[in-house]
Amino acid sequence: MKRLELEKVYLLSQKEKRARKIEFHPKTNLIVGVNHTGKSSLIKSIFKTLGAKPQGKLKKWDEATISIVQFKVQGKSFKVAQHMGYRGLFDESDQLLTVTGDHVEWSKAFAEVTGFNLLVTNKGDLETVVADPACFFLPFYIDQDGSWQAGWDTFPSSKRFKTPMGAILEYFTGIKPFEWYKHDAKKKQAQLALSDLRSEKKFLDRAKVRLENSLPMSGPKVDAENFSLEIDQLTEEVSFLNAEQEKLRKMLVKERELISSVRAQIVLSQDALKVYEGDTNYLEHEREKLVCPICDAEHTENFLDLFTYAEDARILRTMVLELNHDLVGLTKTHHASQDEMNKLEARYKKISEILEAKKGEMNFKDVVNSMSAEHAFNAFSTELADLESQIGVKLGEIEVLDEKLNGLKDNKRSKRILEDYRKAYSTALISLNLPSIEMKRQKLTSRPALSGSGGPRQILAYYAAIWQTAVNNGDFLIPIVIDSPNQQGQDHINLPKVLEYVSKKLPTTTQLIIGSEIDTEYEFDKKIELSQPYQLLSEDEYDDVEKMISTYTESMVGYLEDS
Repeated sequence: MKRLELEKVYLLSQKEKRARKIEFHPKTNLIVGVNHTGKSSLIKSIFKTLGAKPQGKLKKWDEATISIVQFKVQGKSFKVAQHMGYRGLFDESDQLLTVTGDHVEWSKAFAEVTGFNLLVTNKGDLETVVADPACFFLPFYIDQDGSWQAGWDTFPSSKRFKTPMGAILEYFTGIKPFEWYKHDAKKKQAQLALSDLRSEKKFLDRAKVRLENSLPMSGPKVDAENFSLEIDQLTEEVSFLNAEQEKLRKMLVKERELISSVRAQIVLSQDALKVYEGDTNYLEHEREKLVCPICDAEHTENFLDLFTYAEDARILRTMVLELNHDLVGLTKTHHASQDEMNKLEARYKKISEILEAKKGEMNFKDVVNSMSAEHAFNAFSTELADLESQIGVKLGEIEVLDEKLNGLKDNKRSKRILEDYRKAYSTALISLNLPSIEMKRQKLTSRPALSGSGGPRQILAYYAAIWQTAVNNGDFLIPIVIDSPNQQGQDHINLPKVLEYVSKKLPTTTQLIIGSEIDTEYEFDKKIELSQPYQLLSEDEYDDVEKMISTYTESMVGYLEDS
């Protein structure tokens, strides 16, 4: 099984001059602290860094906080650094593998290092894409802002996919082998293409019928006046396209100027950084005494502090990241505008050629005589035959994929796994002091919607059943994270049962991280105590963490400059 384990997290607020380093135990971890001491800030920052931003906002939290999460997959360590919307992925030798500010690109990079190969479908364009980190963590993280209710609201980004939960839960619980999802994604793509082809054929069929009803098969359609009208329409179309091209040309010029300006600012910032580095080296290493050039006074205090060189350098590095981010956005917009211009030019050229050919004929009536109904029907027949051929190819592809999917199905295995899930669910309900429910019709996607204080306990029982089933039958061991178990005022009878359950009865083969307002008598391998309201980060740790983090952020800036 593929095991993912969280090892360390580094958080740094340059604005507040505070930082924090936290290490996790590979087995059980308890983060304990009263409200507003930073439990949720710590946990949410981990998932945000890995590309799965949870529901909810954090009070008095610097959104520009730089974060690094170190995690291990199959014994191999990786680091993810997140800053200003960019994520950098580093291997166990601290070699930078990639930097991106694009969510789709990051999802592919994350999937590659974790082995997460689930494919899902976008809601808008119905395109099949690689599932993102939110899909990876969704069944294993109970967030206090979005997970204790009836909906799967932990990660807002998962909403952009079309009904992903069935596939996600079946994937991690082993209901279907991983190869099944690969072929199923290809089948969905083929079905979508088939639907487009059939729609196009239906449109052409209707157009052909209309042509048959309006245009006789014998004799040409001769009408010089109609032909003149067609010429006028083509001329009007070309005039419109000329106007659109002129608008796009002006837009392209402005975009090029903006791109050039941003690139110039990046170069200036980089040059300034080089000057700062040289001055810093001079002030730190090459002089023992600093003498004022005006009054000849010797200064014992370090000029680095007086002129805040280090702070200015950090600001410049942040500026370079922001400018690179702006450059990426401007470049994408420019490429889109250029593509639109190319389309207009191709359309203009085609219509212009038609128009010129017709204007070039001295006798319009002769041109019309050559356009007989027979030619029109032949064109329709050729197009329809081509569409029928493409439809046949797609039907063949779908048939082959159906055979592969049927061969990968194992109904006995699926039934056994569902029975394991229902048994685990029933056991969890008893342990959490809840009444039994009818299990025969319970599916993996049957998320409970019980109101009152029993609701969170039933949600916990539901998740626990999924976790146990995934551990027993799936191919991944993913950290189980709960924030926090005490929901909706559990009473003195049920709260101890909840704490006992999360402490002693969850799967022991995967990593466990619990965030709790109250301590517990049950033993955890590591306890992280938070005590200061709104001060998860500390001034004392700033220098050490800043020095460590700057190595990675500078590598990211260099990567962006070279790309």
